[in-house]
Amino acid sequence: MALLLARERRVPRSEFTRHYYQRPSPAPPAPPLPASPSPAAPSVPPRTPDQVVGGAYVSPPLVNPAIWRASHSAKLHDAHSATSQSQRTRAENRRVCEETDKLTTKHRDEVEHRLDERVGDLSFWREEMNKRHAIMDKDAIVLKTMADRLQKAHHLYLHPLQVAQQCIQIRRERTGVEDVEDEASSALRQEVRELERCRQALSTALADTEHQLRRVSSCRYHLDHDLQDKGKALEVEGNTRALTPSAPPTGIIPSQAIDPSPVSVEEWREGAERLAARADQEHELTLQTTSLAEDLLVACGRQLKERLSHTNHCLQARINDTRHAKTLLEHQHAKVVEEEGELEESLQEVEDQIERKRGPLALAQTRLKTRTRRPNLERTRDDVEVALLSEVTELEVTLSRLLEASDITKGQLQRLRASRVALEHDINLKGKTLLLDEVKVMSLRNTVMIDTY
Repeated sequence: MALLLARERRVPRSEFTRHYYQRPSPAPPAPPLPASPSPAAPSVPPRTPDQVVGGAYVSPPLVNPAIWRASHSAKLHDAHSATSQSQRTRAENRRVCEETDKLTTKHRDEVEHRLDERVGDLSFWREEMNKRHAIMDKDAIVLKTMADRLQKAHHLYLHPLQVAQQCIQIRRERTGVEDVEDEASSALRQEVRELERCRQALSTALADTEHQLRRVSSCRYHLDHDLQDKGKALEVEGNTRALTPSAPPTGIIPSQAIDPSPVSVEEWREGAERLAARADQEHELTLQTTSLAEDLLVACGRQLKERLSHTNHCLQARINDTRHAKTLLEHQHAKVVEEEGELEESLQEVEDQIERKRGPLALAQTRLKTRTRRPNLERTRDDVEVALLSEVTELEVTLSRLLEASDITKGQLQRLRASRVALEHDINLKGKTLLLDEVKVMSLRNTVMIDTY
């Protein structure tokens, strides 16, 4: 086909077509025809009947037989010469007519052959442009669909980004020791960065897709105009091919001057090839753009799913750790409360013992004080005094030990109460953390669904 397109189509100019594109010039005057020779004949004086001489009638002179024979021979010779010349003229006319018929038929066949080739070229390139126009239509639909998918993904990824940012803001409400930089916080910040990066990449891909859609629309616009031109040209060429010499639309146009067509066949073919190459290039760019956009959608969906799953795993692990720590603290708190109650009972028992020891000590000291009132030699250091002194000493030591035990018990009770309060505070913090992470954060994150769109 390329060889067919590359073949040079030139109609050879003949003597009948070389001046077709030129303005007609006035025809030169025809040269005078040479006089045909006539046979020599004796001159015969003209005979004038009814000659009048001096008013009287004079009869014409008699014709000499030699003159008659010469005149007869001259007439025969003239007739024979005219007949021969006429026969030659008829033969020349027949030859000229046959030659012009052959030449006219040859030129008409050549023109019709060139018209058929031109119609073939136009049909071929029109079919090629039709194919590329159909491809451009499909590419425009594919690009429009891809742009809608990218725009939808760009819009729908906004909700996960807002949820991640809101989760970070909620977790900032943790207080005390619970406001820790854990893996869940790092995972949430990485998720926010990944979502922002994916949305930026989707925005860039959307801009590229819309730009390629405009290029495809422009190429399709030029293909439409080229198809319209080629369709009109095919119609004109078909009407031209259908004309016949005897058809009513045909007729000789006097003084017809037609300027040469401004576009050569090479320029026309180069324009068609250039438009076809542009359509092929736009199709390749469309395939690349849609392929990159499809890969981006799949990659973003896969990465965001993995990131979402990882963040949820970190949050769930943190919730489990917090719940486990809260459970341990609650068990320990129960033990501390139980121990505090028992320690309070022990303190009460020690204080009761202290109170019970105060009576015997007072009795023994009163007895010693009372026995000091014995007179003179009656104040002996007898066994009673020794026993009372021993009892007082023992009771004082016992009371001192009980007081010391009471002080130790009170101090331990204070520590237990402080530990209980600290445990309760920590339990409350972990309960608040569980409320933030498990109830608020995870409830928000359960509304996030990542899809490839």
